[in-house]
Amino acid sequence: MNDRIRILAVDDEENSLENIRLAVKSMGYEIICVNTAEEAISLLLNEKFNLAIVDLKLPASSGLEVIEKTRISKTLLKYLLITGYSEEESILKAIKLGVEDILKKPYDESELYSTVNKILKNQQTELENIKLKERLEKENQILSSQLSQETGVDQVDLMVGESNDFLLILENAKKAASVPVNILISGESGTGKELLANYIYRNGVRNNKPFVPVNCPALSASLFESELFGYTKGSYTGAGNSQAGLFEIADKGILFLDEITEIPIELQAKLLRSVENRTVKRLGSTEEIRIDVQIISTTNRNIHDAIEYNLFRSDLFHRLSNVELHLPPLRERMDDFELLLEHFIKKFSKKFKTSPKKLSDKELKILKQYDWPGNIRQLSNFAQKWVLFPNSGTPIELLLDFSKINSVNGKYKYHFHDLNMTELEDAKKWLVQKVLNSYGGNKTKTAEHLGLSYQGLLKMLKNYGIGK
Repeated sequence: MNDRIRILAVDDEENSLENIRLAVKSMGYEIICVNTAEEAISLLLNEKFNLAIVDLKLPASSGLEVIEKTRISKTLLKYLLITGYSEEESILKAIKLGVEDILKKPYDESELYSTVNKILKNQQTELENIKLKERLEKENQILSSQLSQETGVDQVDLMVGESNDFLLILENAKKAASVPVNILISGESGTGKELLANYIYRNGVRNNKPFVPVNCPALSASLFESELFGYTKGSYTGAGNSQAGLFEIADKGILFLDEITEIPIELQAKLLRSVENRTVKRLGSTEEIRIDVQIISTTNRNIHDAIEYNLFRSDLFHRLSNVELHLPPLRERMDDFELLLEHFIKKFSKKFKTSPKKLSDKELKILKQYDWPGNIRQLSNFAQKWVLFPNSGTPIELLLDFSKINSVNGKYKYHFHDLNMTELEDAKKWLVQKVLNSYGGNKTKTAEHLGLSYQGLLKMLKNYGIGK
């Protein structure tokens, strides 16, 4: 980076200016030296510099004038003020103008060296943060586009609903959005947890600040730590430059932790410290960086099971759940079902410029009796198929893939005889085995169906001796 760093120095004392020139040259940076404020202002306004080293007293002017006339047009330009005087008023004004540091004459070369390098290091971090924010914004746009294309669910789709329970959820979400509290959203996959998080963001006091999503299951333990907390140059193999973490990027805004039960247990203590202290420490650094972040988390698991099995810290849960919002599954939102279905059919009819046949009363009854394991996302997909194939004559059962539905979601019956706790454990073992078989041994789907965490299901299978 040294060959791309340019520094301007302005001082009317030739000896002082020469000392600055030699010191900066020895650091490996390019430097241009001038004697007057007019020359400095002209160069700073017309050329690119990383740092301006400005003497306070200049002929017929002052270093403060140089800063005042150039700081607005060069937002990333940094200033180091040098003065041989102790004028408190001028120093206070310089600080208000955004001067990075002040050196008082006489100073030695080591002081100049450490001050210049500290300013340039901070500038590099600032540039990296800007680039990372730009990258995240682009990724967010791509992810939103992919979400809409793959699931047919737009952000506004979650807002469709007139039932009292659903309207109460939105009311509580708006209240939570108006205060700086951490929010935990629970609910099955496909109920719209991420969309509710976006709703809170858009209706909150931080809606003009960053919204930074973190897909917790997609990150390994090592990657999770470096992505979330950032790292310093050389902190691990491949860390060529320092980089801010997502906590820093989300400063003043919202950090969205999707599926928090997947956060590695060994990192939860560090996350807890950051949440409690409102600071982060990059990998390889001892410096505490102050942050102001509101955290919205989601989980599709039973988080209390994860706590019971020591897979999630109870103290972290309490820190992240100042407000808890639960999104019910679609099968419990039947008051809104026809409204949601009509909304999706209208949406896809407009998108594909087609007019689907009207659902019969019998077909509507079948849809309402269906369990909808994929929730709103699955309903959206069904509506898309219905609109795309209006004249195919495809039975509605096939669009819903009833071959899988009946095997998984059929009504299980277990006949009790002795009505004691031992028999209850036998019934639980029977149910777990039944659901596991219906999913062809898929433990992830079995855990979701039973409302267990994946780790909780594994412990249950071990206790019951199932699946060996």
